[in-house]
Amino acid sequence: MRDRLFRQSTPRLLIVVLLLTPGVSAVSVPEESPDGRSKRAQDLKPFNSLIGEWRGVGQLQRGSRKGAWTEKVVCEWQFTDAETSVVLKSADSKRFEQLRLTWDQKNQQLVLNRKTKEGDHEYRGPAPKDWPGAVRLVTIRDDDGAAYRCTIQQLSDIRATLLFEKQTSPTGSFRRVFGIGYTRGGAKLAQSGAGQRKCIVTGGLGTIPVSFQGKTYYVCCQGCVQAFNEAPEAIIADYRASLKKP
Repeated sequence: MRDRLFRQSTPRLLIVVLLLTPGVSAVSVPEESPDGRSKRAQDLKPFNSLIGEWRGVGQLQRGSRKGAWTEKVVCEWQFTDAETSVVLKSADSKRFEQLRLTWDQKNQQLVLNRKTKEGDHEYRGPAPKDWPGAVRLVTIRDDDGAAYRCTIQQLSDIRATLLFEKQTSPTGSFRRVFGIGYTRGGAKLAQSGAGQRKCIVTGGLGTIPVSFQGKTYYVCCQGCVQAFNEAPEAIIADYRASLKKP
Protein backbone atom coordinates (compact mmCIF):
# COMPACT_ATOMS: atom_id res chain seq x y z
CA MET A 1 0.00 0.00 0.00
CA ARG A 2 2.80 2.37 0.94
CA ASP A 3 4.70 1.59 -2.26
CA ARG A 4 1.60 2.23 -4.35
CA LEU A 5 0.99 5.62 -2.74
CA PHE A 6 4.61 6.57 -3.34
CA ARG A 7 4.40 5.64 -7.02
CA GLN A 8 1.21 7.66 -7.45
CA SER A 9 2.64 10.76 -5.76
CA THR A 10 6.13 10.61 -7.30
CA PRO A 11 5.33 12.65 -10.50
CA ARG A 12 3.81 15.49 -8.45
CA LEU A 13 6.69 15.48 -5.96
CA LEU A 14 9.17 15.62 -8.83
CA ILE A 15 7.40 18.66 -10.32
CA VAL A 16 7.45 20.44 -6.95
CA VAL A 17 11.17 19.71 -6.49
CA LEU A 18 11.95 21.01 -9.98
CA LEU A 19 9.96 24.19 -9.42
CA LEU A 20 11.74 24.87 -6.12
CA THR A 21 15.21 24.15 -7.48
CA PRO A 22 17.23 27.34 -8.21
CA GLY A 23 17.88 27.86 -11.91
CA VAL A 24 15.07 25.60 -13.05
CA SER A 25 12.29 27.38 -14.94
CA ALA A 26 8.63 26.55 -14.65
CA VAL A 27 7.76 23.13 -16.01
CA SER A 28 4.85 22.89 -18.36
CA VAL A 29 2.84 19.79 -17.53
CA PRO A 30 1.19 18.39 -20.66
CA GLU A 31 -2.51 17.81 -20.31
CA GLU A 32 -4.70 15.93 -22.71
CA SER A 33 -6.18 18.61 -24.92
CA PRO A 34 -9.28 18.09 -27.06
CA ASP A 35 -8.42 15.64 -29.79
CA GLY A 36 -7.60 17.27 -33.14
CA ARG A 37 -8.52 14.32 -35.29
CA SER A 38 -12.04 15.47 -36.06
CA LYS A 39 -10.66 18.92 -36.90
CA ARG A 40 -8.06 17.45 -39.25
CA ALA A 41 -10.80 15.41 -40.87
CA GLN A 42 -12.54 18.59 -42.06
CA ASP A 43 -10.18 18.91 -45.04
CA LEU A 44 -11.24 15.45 -46.24
CA LYS A 45 -14.87 15.73 -45.18
CA PRO A 46 -16.24 15.83 -48.77
CA PHE A 47 -15.05 12.24 -49.18
CA ASN A 48 -17.33 11.04 -46.37
CA SER A 49 -19.70 9.88 -49.08
CA LEU A 50 -17.15 7.27 -50.22
CA ILE A 51 -16.98 5.51 -46.86
CA GLY A 52 -18.32 1.97 -47.06
CA GLU A 53 -18.02 -1.23 -49.11
CA TRP A 54 -17.77 -1.27 -52.90
CA ARG A 55 -17.73 -3.87 -55.68
CA GLY A 56 -15.50 -3.02 -58.62
CA VAL A 57 -15.00 -4.11 -62.22
CA GLY A 58 -11.59 -3.23 -63.67
CA GLN A 59 -10.85 -2.84 -67.39
CA LEU A 60 -7.71 -2.12 -69.35
CA GLN A 61 -9.77 -0.81 -72.23
CA ARG A 62 -13.20 0.72 -71.83
CA GLY A 63 -15.91 -1.74 -72.94
CA SER A 64 -13.48 -4.65 -73.40
CA ARG A 65 -13.53 -7.81 -71.29
CA LYS A 66 -9.96 -8.66 -72.24
CA GLY A 67 -7.84 -8.51 -69.09
CA ALA A 68 -10.86 -7.43 -67.00
CA TRP A 69 -11.18 -8.32 -63.31
CA THR A 70 -13.49 -7.92 -60.35
CA GLU A 71 -12.63 -6.79 -56.83
CA LYS A 72 -14.08 -5.77 -53.47
CA VAL A 73 -12.85 -2.75 -51.54
CA VAL A 74 -13.57 -1.08 -48.23
CA CYS A 75 -13.23 2.68 -47.78
CA GLU A 76 -12.81 3.99 -44.23
CA TRP A 77 -11.24 6.70 -42.12
CA GLN A 78 -7.86 6.14 -40.48
CA PHE A 79 -6.40 8.27 -37.70
CA THR A 80 -2.90 8.44 -36.24
CA ASP A 81 -1.29 11.05 -34.01
CA ALA A 82 0.26 12.70 -37.06
CA GLU A 83 -2.19 12.04 -39.89
CA THR A 84 -5.83 11.74 -40.82
CA SER A 85 -6.67 9.87 -44.01
CA VAL A 86 -9.39 8.25 -46.08
CA VAL A 87 -8.22 4.79 -47.08
CA LEU A 88 -9.44 2.41 -49.79
CA LYS A 89 -8.28 -1.14 -49.06
CA SER A 90 -8.55 -4.25 -51.21
CA ALA A 91 -7.46 -7.84 -50.71
CA ASP A 92 -8.06 -8.90 -54.31
CA SER A 93 -7.36 -5.87 -56.52
CA LYS A 94 -4.88 -6.45 -59.33
CA ARG A 95 -3.77 -2.81 -59.36
CA PHE A 96 -3.32 -1.72 -55.76
CA GLU A 97 -3.31 -2.95 -52.20
CA GLN A 98 -4.28 0.39 -50.71
CA LEU A 99 -5.12 3.94 -51.75
CA ARG A 100 -4.57 6.54 -49.01
CA LEU A 101 -5.92 10.07 -49.42
CA THR A 102 -4.52 12.80 -47.13
CA TRP A 103 -4.38 16.60 -47.03
CA ASP A 104 -1.08 18.49 -47.22
CA GLN A 105 -1.83 21.58 -45.14
CA LYS A 106 1.44 23.31 -45.98
CA ASN A 107 1.03 23.07 -49.76
CA GLN A 108 -2.78 23.04 -49.74
CA GLN A 109 -2.93 19.87 -51.81
CA LEU A 110 -4.63 16.52 -51.78
CA VAL A 111 -2.15 13.66 -51.69
CA LEU A 112 -2.94 10.14 -52.88
CA ASN A 113 -0.56 7.32 -52.02
CA ARG A 114 -1.09 4.22 -54.13
CA LYS A 115 0.46 1.16 -52.52
CA THR A 116 1.26 -1.77 -54.81
CA LYS A 117 3.41 -4.88 -54.54
CA GLU A 118 6.07 -3.07 -56.56
CA GLY A 119 6.16 0.01 -54.32
CA ASP A 120 4.37 3.26 -53.47
CA HIS A 121 3.32 6.00 -55.90
CA GLU A 122 2.34 9.54 -54.88
CA TYR A 123 -0.19 11.69 -56.73
CA ARG A 124 -0.96 15.33 -55.87
CA GLY A 125 -3.47 17.96 -56.86
CA PRO A 126 -5.99 20.59 -55.72
CA ALA A 127 -9.10 19.76 -53.72
CA PRO A 128 -12.33 19.51 -55.74
CA LYS A 129 -14.57 22.57 -55.80
CA ASP A 130 -17.68 20.42 -55.57
CA TRP A 131 -18.34 16.90 -54.33
CA PRO A 132 -19.72 14.45 -55.32
CA GLY A 133 -17.67 15.20 -58.39
CA ALA A 134 -14.19 14.51 -59.70
CA VAL A 135 -10.66 15.11 -58.45
CA ARG A 136 -7.52 14.72 -60.60
CA LEU A 137 -4.14 14.03 -59.02
CA VAL A 138 -0.80 13.72 -60.85
CA THR A 139 2.63 12.25 -60.04
CA ILE A 140 5.95 14.00 -60.60
CA ARG A 141 7.72 12.90 -63.76
CA ASP A 142 9.86 9.79 -63.54
CA ASP A 143 13.35 9.30 -65.00
CA ASP A 144 11.82 8.59 -68.41
CA GLY A 145 9.85 11.85 -68.33
CA ALA A 146 6.48 10.13 -67.85
CA ALA A 147 3.77 11.34 -65.46
CA TYR A 148 0.73 9.46 -64.21
CA ARG A 149 -2.72 10.78 -63.37
CA CYS A 150 -5.46 9.36 -61.15
CA THR A 151 -9.03 10.62 -61.45
CA ILE A 152 -11.41 9.80 -58.61
CA GLN A 153 -15.02 10.42 -59.51
CA GLN A 154 -18.23 9.83 -57.58
CA LEU A 155 -21.10 9.71 -60.02
CA SER A 156 -23.89 9.12 -57.51
CA ASP A 157 -24.51 7.72 -54.07
CA ILE A 158 -23.97 4.18 -55.38
CA ARG A 159 -21.50 4.65 -58.25
CA ALA A 160 -17.87 5.74 -58.35
CA THR A 161 -14.90 5.30 -60.68
CA LEU A 162 -11.11 5.31 -60.63
CA LEU A 163 -9.19 6.12 -63.80
CA PHE A 164 -5.39 5.84 -64.12
CA GLU A 165 -3.65 7.43 -67.12
CA LYS A 166 -0.11 7.97 -68.38
CA GLN A 167 1.49 10.96 -70.11
CA THR A 168 4.79 10.08 -71.80
CA SER A 169 5.93 13.69 -72.39
CA PRO A 170 5.04 17.18 -71.07
CA THR A 171 3.30 18.05 -74.33
CA GLY A 172 1.55 14.72 -74.84
CA SER A 173 -1.96 13.66 -73.86
CA PHE A 174 -2.84 11.45 -70.92
CA ARG A 175 -3.77 8.00 -72.16
CA ARG A 176 -5.72 5.35 -70.29
CA VAL A 177 -3.80 2.65 -68.42
CA PHE A 178 -6.80 1.11 -66.65
CA GLY A 179 -10.08 2.07 -65.02
CA ILE A 180 -12.29 0.60 -62.30
CA GLY A 181 -16.02 1.15 -62.00
CA TYR A 182 -17.49 0.69 -58.52
CA THR A 183 -21.00 -0.01 -57.27
CA ARG A 184 -21.78 0.33 -53.59
CA GLY A 185 -21.87 -3.15 -52.13
CA GLY A 186 -23.12 -2.52 -48.60
CA ALA A 187 -25.07 -0.07 -46.55
CA LYS A 188 -24.36 3.62 -46.92
CA LEU A 189 -21.93 4.44 -44.15
CA ALA A 190 -21.14 8.10 -44.42
CA GLN A 191 -23.70 10.36 -45.99
CA SER A 192 -25.33 12.76 -43.62
CA GLY A 193 -28.92 13.84 -43.98
CA ALA A 194 -31.81 15.39 -42.11
CA GLY A 195 -32.98 13.30 -39.18
CA GLN A 196 -30.11 10.83 -39.50
CA ARG A 197 -27.53 10.05 -36.84
CA LYS A 198 -24.16 11.72 -37.37
CA CYS A 199 -20.74 10.21 -36.92
CA ILE A 200 -19.36 11.90 -33.82
CA VAL A 201 -15.84 11.87 -35.32
CA THR A 202 -16.31 13.06 -38.92
CA GLY A 203 -19.92 14.19 -39.23
CA GLY A 204 -20.87 11.52 -41.75
CA LEU A 205 -23.77 9.09 -41.38
CA GLY A 206 -23.40 7.29 -38.06
CA THR A 207 -24.34 3.61 -38.29
CA ILE A 208 -22.11 1.95 -35.68
CA PRO A 209 -22.95 2.51 -31.98
CA VAL A 210 -20.18 3.29 -29.48
CA SER A 211 -20.61 4.14 -25.83
CA PHE A 212 -18.89 6.13 -23.10
CA GLN A 213 -19.96 6.57 -19.49
CA GLY A 214 -23.31 4.95 -20.18
CA LYS A 215 -24.21 7.12 -23.18
CA THR A 216 -24.43 5.90 -26.78
CA TYR A 217 -22.95 7.75 -29.75
CA TYR A 218 -22.55 6.75 -33.40
CA VAL A 219 -19.65 6.55 -35.86
CA CYS A 220 -19.42 5.74 -39.58
CA CYS A 221 -16.63 3.15 -39.92
CA GLN A 222 -14.13 1.00 -38.02
CA GLY A 223 -11.49 3.71 -38.30
CA CYS A 224 -13.77 6.06 -36.37
CA VAL A 225 -14.53 3.32 -33.83
CA GLN A 226 -10.82 3.10 -33.08
CA ALA A 227 -10.43 6.88 -32.91
CA PHE A 228 -13.36 7.19 -30.49
CA ASN A 229 -12.15 4.39 -28.22
CA GLU A 230 -8.67 5.91 -28.00
CA ALA A 231 -9.88 9.37 -26.88
CA PRO A 232 -13.64 9.41 -26.17
CA GLU A 233 -13.62 12.50 -23.93
CA ALA A 234 -11.71 14.57 -26.48
CA ILE A 235 -13.87 13.38 -29.39
CA ILE A 236 -17.07 14.20 -27.48
CA ALA A 237 -15.70 17.62 -26.50
CA ASP A 238 -14.87 18.42 -30.15
CA TYR A 239 -18.30 17.25 -31.26
CA ARG A 240 -20.13 19.37 -28.69
CA ALA A 241 -18.04 22.38 -29.64
CA SER A 242 -18.95 21.88 -33.31
CA LEU A 243 -22.67 21.93 -32.43
CA LYS A 244 -22.30 25.42 -30.99
CA LYS A 245 -20.88 26.83 -34.23
CA PRO A 246 -23.36 28.68 -36.47
